[in-house]
Amino acid sequence: MTPATKGPPTVTDHSLLVTRLMALAADDSVFVGGARVLSRAGLPAPLTAIITEIDSTVLERTLVFDIDGIVLRMAVAGRRLRGVIDIAGIPPSATALTGRVLAQDDIATTKTLGAFLADVCKDAQQVTVRSHPAEPLGTPSEAGIPAASLVGLWQVVDHGTGQSRMARFLAGNTAAIPEFIHATAGVITGTQGDTAKLDPIWRDQFMAFRKRQQAIFAHQDGPLLVCLDGGSGDGHGVAIAMTGDEASVFTYDPAAISAILASWHRIAH
Repeated sequence: MTPATKGPPTVTDHSLLVTRLMALAADDSVFVGGARVLSRAGLPAPLTAIITEIDSTVLERTLVFDIDGIVLRMAVAGRRLRGVIDIAGIPPSATALTGRVLAQDDIATTKTLGAFLADVCKDAQQVTVRSHPAEPLGTPSEAGIPAASLVGLWQVVDHGTGQSRMARFLAGNTAAIPEFIHATAGVITGTQGDTAKLDPIWRDQFMAFRKRQQAIFAHQDGPLLVCLDGGSGDGHGVAIAMTGDEASVFTYDPAAISAILASWHRIAH
Protein backbone atom coordinates (compact mmCIF):
# COMPACT_ATOMS: atom_id res chain seq x y z
CA MET A 1 0.00 0.00 0.00
CA THR A 2 1.17 3.55 -0.68
CA PRO A 3 1.43 6.22 2.02
CA ALA A 4 -1.71 8.15 2.93
CA THR A 5 -2.65 10.78 0.35
CA LYS A 6 -5.20 13.53 0.12
CA GLY A 7 -8.61 12.65 -1.21
CA PRO A 8 -10.35 9.30 -1.15
CA PRO A 9 -8.30 6.14 -1.77
CA THR A 10 -8.21 4.62 -5.24
CA VAL A 11 -7.93 1.08 -6.49
CA THR A 12 -5.34 -0.16 -9.00
CA ASP A 13 -5.03 -3.35 -10.99
CA HIS A 14 -1.81 -4.09 -9.10
CA SER A 15 -3.46 -3.83 -5.68
CA LEU A 16 -6.27 -6.11 -6.91
CA LEU A 17 -3.80 -8.85 -7.88
CA VAL A 18 -1.66 -8.49 -4.77
CA THR A 19 -4.68 -8.73 -2.47
CA ARG A 20 -5.93 -11.90 -4.13
CA LEU A 21 -2.48 -13.50 -3.80
CA MET A 22 -2.26 -12.43 -0.15
CA ALA A 23 -5.66 -13.97 0.56
CA LEU A 24 -4.53 -17.29 -0.86
CA ALA A 25 -1.29 -17.20 1.12
CA ALA A 26 -3.14 -16.33 4.32
CA ASP A 27 -5.07 -19.60 4.46
CA ASP A 28 -4.05 -20.97 7.87
CA SER A 29 -5.87 -24.29 7.69
CA VAL A 30 -4.35 -27.16 9.66
CA PHE A 31 -4.21 -30.66 8.18
CA VAL A 32 -3.83 -34.04 9.86
CA GLY A 33 -3.13 -37.01 7.61
CA GLY A 34 -4.57 -35.14 4.63
CA ALA A 35 -7.78 -34.15 6.45
CA ARG A 36 -8.49 -30.51 7.31
CA VAL A 37 -9.03 -29.80 11.02
CA LEU A 38 -12.33 -28.01 11.68
CA SER A 39 -12.37 -28.13 15.48
CA ARG A 40 -9.80 -29.02 18.11
CA ALA A 41 -10.32 -29.21 21.87
CA GLY A 42 -13.85 -27.87 21.43
CA LEU A 43 -12.88 -24.73 19.48
CA PRO A 44 -14.83 -23.81 17.51
CA ALA A 45 -17.80 -25.84 18.75
CA PRO A 46 -17.72 -29.14 16.79
CA LEU A 47 -21.33 -29.11 15.62
CA THR A 48 -21.00 -25.45 14.68
CA ALA A 49 -17.89 -26.29 12.64
CA ILE A 50 -19.74 -29.05 10.78
CA ILE A 51 -22.66 -26.79 9.83
CA THR A 52 -20.23 -24.07 8.77
CA GLU A 53 -18.52 -26.54 6.44
CA ILE A 54 -21.86 -27.53 4.93
CA ASP A 55 -22.71 -23.85 4.51
CA SER A 56 -19.42 -23.32 2.64
CA THR A 57 -19.98 -26.15 0.16
CA VAL A 58 -21.62 -25.00 -3.06
CA LEU A 59 -20.66 -27.74 -5.51
CA GLU A 60 -21.99 -31.27 -5.09
CA ARG A 61 -19.52 -33.14 -2.87
CA THR A 62 -19.20 -35.97 -0.38
CA LEU A 63 -17.88 -34.52 2.88
CA VAL A 64 -16.22 -37.06 5.14
CA PHE A 65 -16.31 -35.87 8.75
CA ASP A 66 -14.19 -37.66 11.37
CA ILE A 67 -15.39 -36.89 14.89
CA ASP A 68 -12.94 -38.57 17.29
CA GLY A 69 -12.97 -41.71 15.15
CA ILE A 70 -16.67 -41.71 14.23
CA VAL A 71 -16.72 -41.16 10.49
CA LEU A 72 -19.75 -39.80 8.63
CA ARG A 73 -19.95 -39.46 4.88
CA MET A 74 -22.44 -36.74 4.00
CA ALA A 75 -23.89 -35.73 0.65
CA VAL A 76 -23.74 -31.92 0.43
CA ALA A 77 -24.57 -29.53 -2.42
CA GLY A 78 -25.70 -25.93 -2.78
CA ARG A 79 -25.00 -25.19 0.91
CA ARG A 80 -27.49 -27.92 1.81
CA LEU A 81 -27.14 -31.22 3.62
CA ARG A 82 -28.77 -33.79 1.34
CA GLY A 83 -28.23 -36.73 3.68
CA VAL A 84 -25.83 -39.11 5.40
CA ILE A 85 -24.43 -41.78 3.09
CA ASP A 86 -23.03 -43.95 5.86
CA ILE A 87 -21.52 -43.85 9.36
CA ALA A 88 -18.57 -45.87 10.64
CA GLY A 89 -17.38 -46.43 14.19
CA ILE A 90 -20.80 -46.62 15.88
CA PRO A 91 -23.36 -49.29 16.83
CA PRO A 92 -25.40 -50.63 13.86
CA SER A 93 -28.58 -49.06 15.26
CA ALA A 94 -27.45 -45.63 14.05
CA THR A 95 -27.55 -46.77 10.43
CA ALA A 96 -31.26 -45.87 10.43
CA LEU A 97 -30.08 -42.30 9.84
CA THR A 98 -28.25 -43.17 6.61
CA GLY A 99 -29.02 -43.75 2.96
CA ARG A 100 -31.88 -41.30 2.38
CA VAL A 101 -32.22 -37.66 1.41
CA LEU A 102 -33.38 -35.28 4.11
CA ALA A 103 -36.65 -33.55 3.25
CA GLN A 104 -38.56 -30.49 4.39
CA ASP A 105 -41.68 -32.62 4.91
CA ASP A 106 -39.82 -35.01 7.23
CA ILE A 107 -38.26 -32.67 9.76
CA ALA A 108 -38.34 -35.39 12.43
CA THR A 109 -35.53 -37.28 10.68
CA THR A 110 -33.40 -34.14 10.46
CA LYS A 111 -33.95 -33.45 14.17
CA THR A 112 -33.04 -37.05 15.05
CA LEU A 113 -29.81 -36.70 13.07
CA GLY A 114 -29.11 -33.42 14.87
CA ALA A 115 -29.60 -35.05 18.28
CA PHE A 116 -27.22 -37.86 17.27
CA LEU A 117 -24.57 -35.39 16.08
CA ALA A 118 -24.96 -33.24 19.19
CA ASP A 119 -24.29 -36.30 21.35
CA VAL A 120 -21.28 -37.36 19.27
CA CYS A 121 -19.87 -33.81 19.23
CA LYS A 122 -20.53 -33.08 22.91
CA ASP A 123 -17.03 -33.89 24.14
CA ALA A 124 -15.25 -34.22 20.79
CA GLN A 125 -11.58 -33.30 20.89
CA GLN A 126 -11.02 -33.19 17.14
CA VAL A 127 -13.21 -32.88 14.05
CA THR A 128 -11.70 -33.15 10.58
CA VAL A 129 -13.12 -33.14 7.07
CA ARG A 130 -12.16 -34.43 3.64
CA SER A 131 -13.95 -33.37 0.46
CA HIS A 132 -14.49 -36.16 -2.07
CA PRO A 133 -16.36 -36.38 -5.40
CA ALA A 134 -20.12 -36.69 -5.02
CA GLU A 135 -21.68 -40.14 -4.61
CA PRO A 136 -25.23 -41.02 -5.66
CA LEU A 137 -27.91 -40.42 -3.04
CA GLY A 138 -31.59 -40.08 -3.90
CA THR A 139 -32.56 -38.15 -7.01
CA PRO A 140 -31.29 -34.76 -8.25
CA SER A 141 -34.67 -33.20 -7.46
CA GLU A 142 -34.25 -33.94 -3.75
CA ALA A 143 -32.40 -30.87 -2.53
CA GLY A 144 -32.02 -31.61 1.18
CA ILE A 145 -31.99 -29.09 4.04
CA PRO A 146 -30.25 -25.66 3.89
CA ALA A 147 -27.46 -25.06 6.40
CA ALA A 148 -29.37 -22.06 7.73
CA SER A 149 -32.31 -24.35 8.57
CA LEU A 150 -30.04 -26.83 10.32
CA VAL A 151 -29.10 -24.12 12.80
CA GLY A 152 -32.67 -23.87 14.06
CA LEU A 153 -33.51 -27.56 13.79
CA TRP A 154 -30.35 -28.54 15.64
CA GLN A 155 -30.49 -25.54 18.00
CA VAL A 156 -26.96 -24.40 17.21
CA VAL A 157 -27.20 -20.92 18.65
CA ASP A 158 -23.55 -19.94 18.15
CA HIS A 159 -23.38 -20.71 14.43
CA GLY A 160 -23.10 -17.74 12.10
CA THR A 161 -25.49 -18.77 9.34
CA GLY A 162 -28.14 -16.63 11.00
CA GLN A 163 -25.96 -13.78 9.72
CA SER A 164 -24.75 -13.30 6.20
CA ARG A 165 -21.12 -14.02 5.39
CA MET A 166 -20.30 -10.35 5.17
CA ALA A 167 -21.94 -9.67 8.54
CA ARG A 168 -20.01 -12.57 10.08
CA PHE A 169 -16.74 -11.22 8.65
CA LEU A 170 -17.33 -7.70 9.95
CA ALA A 171 -18.57 -8.88 13.36
CA GLY A 172 -15.62 -11.24 13.74
CA ASN A 173 -13.03 -8.51 13.14
CA THR A 174 -14.39 -5.57 15.12
CA ALA A 175 -11.06 -5.00 16.91
CA ALA A 176 -9.22 -4.53 13.61
CA ILE A 177 -12.05 -2.84 11.64
CA PRO A 178 -13.09 0.35 13.48
CA GLU A 179 -15.44 1.74 10.81
CA PHE A 180 -17.47 0.14 8.06
CA ILE A 181 -20.42 0.55 5.73
CA HIS A 182 -22.26 -2.69 4.96
CA ALA A 183 -24.72 -2.83 2.05
CA THR A 184 -26.96 -5.49 0.56
CA ALA A 185 -28.19 -5.15 -3.02
CA GLY A 186 -26.97 -1.56 -3.02
CA VAL A 187 -28.86 -0.57 0.14
CA ILE A 188 -26.91 0.24 3.32
CA THR A 189 -27.93 -2.27 5.98
CA GLY A 190 -25.37 -1.53 8.69
CA THR A 191 -22.61 0.83 9.78
CA GLN A 192 -20.05 1.07 12.54
CA GLY A 193 -18.03 3.98 13.84
CA ASP A 194 -17.56 7.34 12.17
CA THR A 195 -18.19 6.65 8.48
CA ALA A 196 -17.68 10.25 7.29
CA LYS A 197 -14.48 9.29 5.42
CA LEU A 198 -16.07 6.18 3.95
CA ASP A 199 -19.26 7.84 2.73
CA PRO A 200 -17.71 9.45 -0.39
CA ILE A 201 -16.02 6.17 -1.36
CA TRP A 202 -19.32 4.34 -1.16
CA ARG A 203 -21.30 7.15 -2.79
CA ASP A 204 -18.90 8.21 -5.56
CA GLN A 205 -16.44 5.38 -6.23
CA PHE A 206 -17.91 2.03 -5.39
CA MET A 207 -20.16 1.49 -8.43
CA ALA A 208 -17.43 2.71 -10.79
CA PHE A 209 -14.98 0.31 -9.17
CA ARG A 210 -17.49 -2.54 -9.37
CA LYS A 211 -18.06 -1.98 -13.09
CA ARG A 212 -14.33 -1.79 -13.72
CA GLN A 213 -13.66 -4.94 -11.74
CA GLN A 214 -16.34 -6.83 -13.69
CA ALA A 215 -14.86 -5.62 -16.97
CA ILE A 216 -11.34 -6.70 -16.03
CA PHE A 217 -12.38 -10.00 -14.45
CA ALA A 218 -15.44 -10.81 -16.52
CA HIS A 219 -15.51 -14.47 -15.49
CA GLN A 220 -14.75 -13.93 -11.79
CA ASP A 221 -17.85 -13.45 -9.68
CA GLY A 222 -16.62 -14.94 -6.42
CA PRO A 223 -15.75 -13.18 -3.14
CA LEU A 224 -13.26 -10.34 -3.45
CA LEU A 225 -11.41 -8.13 -0.97
CA VAL A 226 -9.31 -5.23 -2.25
CA CYS A 227 -7.09 -2.87 -0.25
CA LEU A 228 -7.29 0.64 -1.71
CA ASP A 229 -4.29 2.82 -2.42
CA GLY A 230 -4.00 5.55 0.16
CA GLY A 231 -5.66 5.49 3.55
CA SER A 232 -8.15 7.19 5.79
CA GLY A 233 -5.65 9.81 6.94
CA ASP A 234 -5.42 8.55 10.51
CA GLY A 235 -3.07 5.64 9.97
CA HIS A 236 -5.78 3.18 8.99
CA GLY A 237 -6.07 1.50 5.62
CA VAL A 238 -9.27 1.32 3.59
CA ALA A 239 -10.64 -1.72 1.78
CA ILE A 240 -13.63 -2.89 -0.22
CA ALA A 241 -15.07 -6.40 0.18
CA MET A 242 -17.74 -8.07 -1.96
CA THR A 243 -19.51 -11.41 -1.87
CA GLY A 244 -22.77 -12.21 -3.63
CA ASP A 245 -25.04 -9.16 -3.49
CA GLU A 246 -23.29 -7.79 -0.40
CA ALA A 247 -20.52 -5.24 -0.17
CA SER A 248 -18.66 -3.32 2.49
CA VAL A 249 -16.23 -0.44 2.65
CA PHE A 250 -14.17 -0.42 5.83
CA THR A 251 -11.11 0.96 7.57
CA TYR A 252 -8.62 -1.43 9.11
CA ASP A 253 -5.50 -1.58 11.24
CA PRO A 254 -2.62 -2.26 8.79
CA ALA A 255 -0.84 -4.38 11.41
CA ALA A 256 -3.80 -6.77 11.39
CA ILE A 257 -4.13 -7.17 7.61
CA SER A 258 -2.86 -10.78 7.56
CA ALA A 259 -5.42 -11.84 10.18
CA ILE A 260 -8.17 -9.93 8.34
CA LEU A 261 -7.35 -11.64 5.04
CA ALA A 262 -7.22 -15.05 6.70
CA SER A 263 -10.61 -14.42 8.29
CA TRP A 264 -12.06 -13.29 4.95
CA HIS A 265 -10.71 -16.37 3.20
CA ARG A 266 -12.21 -18.71 5.81
CA ILE A 267 -15.65 -17.08 5.86
CA ALA A 268 -16.21 -15.95 2.29
CA HIS A 269 -14.59 -18.72 0.24
